[in-house]
Amino acid sequence: MGISGMMRTSVLGMHAQANRLSIVADNIANSNTVGYKRSGAQFSTLVLASNRTAYESGGVNTHIRHDISKQGSSYITMRPGDAMINGNGFFRVGDFNGAEYMTRSGSFGRDKNGFLQNTAGYYLLDINGQRIQINGSATDLIPPEATRNISLGINLKAEEEIFSGNFDPENPKTYHQKKSLETYDIQGGVVTLDMYFTKTNNNEWKMVVYRNGTPIYDINGNVDPGSEQVLKFDVNGDLVTPEGKIDLNLPDSEGGTYPVALNFGGNGEKLITQMGSSYAFVLDADGMTTGYYTGFTFSKNGDVEVSYSNGKTISRAIVGMVTVQVLDRLTVLSGTVFQRNSESGPLITGRAGEGVFGELQVNVLERSNADIADELTDMIEAQRNYTANSKVFQAGSELMEIIVNLKR
Repeated sequence: MGISGMMRTSVLGMHAQANRLSIVADNIANSNTVGYKRSGAQFSTLVLASNRTAYESGGVNTHIRHDISKQGSSYITMRPGDAMINGNGFFRVGDFNGAEYMTRSGSFGRDKNGFLQNTAGYYLLDINGQRIQINGSATDLIPPEATRNISLGINLKAEEEIFSGNFDPENPKTYHQKKSLETYDIQGGVVTLDMYFTKTNNNEWKMVVYRNGTPIYDINGNVDPGSEQVLKFDVNGDLVTPEGKIDLNLPDSEGGTYPVALNFGGNGEKLITQMGSSYAFVLDADGMTTGYYTGFTFSKNGDVEVSYSNGKTISRAIVGMVTVQVLDRLTVLSGTVFQRNSESGPLITGRAGEGVFGELQVNVLERSNADIADELTDMIEAQRNYTANSKVFQAGSELMEIIVNLKR
């Protein structure tokens, strides 16, 4: 079987190099596929029994390996639904029929039902293996929260001249400073509070609060006492009275009132002072208007954070993470997903940033770990090896032709 064995061996050699070229072609084709893990060809000898006087040529076996454990480089997308696992782990995903898989492809968006899917159509699962759903419809609202507390951070100008006339909000000459602050009522409507400050005596100021341009009245039609305060300071410019919290009773839509506490400080907390030759105001109010869905993103620890138009952010789910003991033994499937098998070891589940799992990096995706330069080098080597094997086959064919011609 010398010559025929030689030809058979060269065919096996060409087949092995064809396998290598197919793998290179796949790697190059997926060089821009998010989360793709390159494959490679390794070879081992195929030996047939020989003796001292006759050699039986064998061949070559091809073994496919996958570089799943090697992380690809990152690139910035600025899409809040994009996330890359920085370190070990895979996103826990499932298909339409409920079968679970693993992937490093982290570009997620909402489908028509609000479920998070990646570009290959696999559903993102939480740590309990359930599909993550974000409503995001016109009815996905965050209810308003009425303003309940206002913190007053104020410095009044100590060198200001005293004014002894009557206060008139329409005449800026009758007060020294006006500051406005947006607050919210019980139904989430914007309520503008105008605060007027007038120096009426040495170390004494009058503070008047208006609501939407009008005085604040109680249910009996009297001016709310909390809306007019006399601020008295000591010789050091520290506020003496009032101190603590004083309620403004603002009218609601049903003819009643709701309280809003003005925090003047006290008990060592200096919020209002009278010092120097300039003013300073830092006014802060809690509360918020109705919030409409604006988008979602991920935290580094895998929280699915849903944001709303009022600035509120709510964690709706936790991204499920999964890994195995031997990554490179995973079964590779279409859609840039992987599946465990007996060689990869059991599944390990958890969340990002805990245990063996890396943290999530948002607005970033993981590139393919295939390097074009390396793939082209492999292609040239495989092409030359294929040509060499074909020469061996050609030589065997010529020898067979000589043998056939001996009969003539």
